[in-house]
Amino acid sequence: MTIRNRITFWVAGAGMLISLALTMVVFLEMREQPYELLDQELGTEAKTLAVQIAEHDATAGAAQKNSGIIESRYWVRILDKNLKPVFWSGLSEKADLPLYDKGDDGYTVRMDELEKPPSNSRNGNGETSFRVRAVPVRIHGGDYLVQIARPVGLLDEEMSELVTALCTGLAVSFFLLGLVSYYVAGKIVQPISNINRLTKEINEKTLERRIPLGKSRDEIFELSESLNGMFDRLNLSFRRQKEFLANASHELKSPTSMLRLFFEEAARREDLPESFRPQLLQQGKNALRMERLSKTLLELSALELAPSIGKEIISISEIIQDLLENFSVVFRKKGIQVQVEVPEGLSLAGDKGMIRRMLINLLDNAVKYNNENGEIHVLCERKNGFVNLSVFNTGPGIPTDELNKVFEQFHRVEKSRSIKYGGAGLGLSIVRQIIHLHGGRIRMESQYGQWARVRVALPETIA
Repeated sequence: MTIRNRITFWVAGAGMLISLALTMVVFLEMREQPYELLDQELGTEAKTLAVQIAEHDATAGAAQKNSGIIESRYWVRILDKNLKPVFWSGLSEKADLPLYDKGDDGYTVRMDELEKPPSNSRNGNGETSFRVRAVPVRIHGGDYLVQIARPVGLLDEEMSELVTALCTGLAVSFFLLGLVSYYVAGKIVQPISNINRLTKEINEKTLERRIPLGKSRDEIFELSESLNGMFDRLNLSFRRQKEFLANASHELKSPTSMLRLFFEEAARREDLPESFRPQLLQQGKNALRMERLSKTLLELSALELAPSIGKEIISISEIIQDLLENFSVVFRKKGIQVQVEVPEGLSLAGDKGMIRRMLINLLDNAVKYNNENGEIHVLCERKNGFVNLSVFNTGPGIPTDELNKVFEQFHRVEKSRSIKYGGAGLGLSIVRQIIHLHGGRIRMESQYGQWARVRVALPETIA
C-alpha cells in the first residue's frame, strides 16, 4: 500500500468515525426531543383538564363523557385512587391503552387496529401508535390519576424518514470524505514524489544537480537538504576517485615505459642465455600492456574530469576516410571486406580529437572481434538534427543479457576474450564518455554468434 493510500485510509477512517459519532448524537437528540415535548404537552393538558373538571363541578364518582370539555385528538381516562375510571373521552372508548408506572416519563403504545382510529394515528406499518402519560392531579381535594394519550403515527414516520436521511447523508459524506482525503493525501506526498523523481534523475554523470529547496522550512525542506548534502559528499568522493585514478595513471606511465624499454634492451643482449630470453620477452609484453592500460586510464580520467569540450566544425566524413586508410593494412591482413556509406561533406560540431578517438575505438573493436575474411559496414547519415553512425561487424557477437553492460569500465563479455584479444575493457567506456560529452546517444545491437552493431547518434550542434 502506498503512502498516499495509507494517508487516505487513516484520514478518511478518522473522519468517518467522527461523522458517525456526531450523526448518532444528532439522531439520539432528535429522536428524544419530540417525545419530550409531547410528554410536556400531555402533562400540561392533563393539568388543564383537571382544572376544567373542577370548574364544571364534575362529580368524582359519576362516570360520564367529556361532552366537549376535552379536545377530540386526545385519549383521556381519569382514574380514582382505586384505579377505577371516573371520566373518559370518546376516543378512549375505541381503544383500551395499558397503564404503566413510568413516573414522570411517557411511553409509547402500538396497537394493531382500532375501530375508527384517527387519520394521524397510523404509521407506515399499519399500526396505531399512542404516546401515553399518567399524571397525578387533585380534584376537589381528592387524588386522581389522569391517563392521557395522543396519536403519534405520523411522528414515527417522520422519525423513519429522519433515519433514512441521516444514513443517506452519512453515506454521501463518507464518499466525499474519501475523495477529499485522497486529494489531500496527493498534495501531501507530491513533494516526496518530486524528490523521488529528481533523485532518480541524479546519477554518477549528473551528481552536480541538486533538489530545489522549498520556502517552508518543514520536514520536506530538511529531507531535501539532507539529500543534497549526501549528493555533495558523493560528488566529492567520485571526483577524488577520478583524480586519484588520473594521478595514479600519470605516475605509472613513465615507470612502465622505462620498464618495457629495459626488457626490450635486455632481450637483445648477445650474452643472454637463450633459455632466459623468452622470459624477458614475455615480461616486456606484460610491461607493454601495463603501459597501454595506464594511458587508457589516463585518457578516461581526463574525459570524466573534462568540464567542457571544443565546439569546432568537424568533417566526420574526412575523419572516417582517413581512419579507413590507416586500418587498411589490418583489414587486408585479416581478409576483412569493408563497406562504407558516408556522404561527402558530412560534418558536426564537437571536439575533433575526441571524435577521432571514438571512431578509432569502434573500428578497432570491429577488427578485433571479427572473423577471418569477415565484414565491416560503416554507415553514416544526417537525420532530424543528428548525425547517425553505425559500425557493423561479423564475429562472435554479444549475448542479449550483456548488451547493456559492454559500456561499463573493465567489463568483458567473456574472460577468454581478454586472453585471446587483449585489452582492458575500457574502449567502449571511453566511447560512451565522449558521446555523453557531446550530448549524443549510443546503443549496442547483436545476434550472438553472428554479428554486432554499434549505433551512435551525435547532435549536429552542441548547446
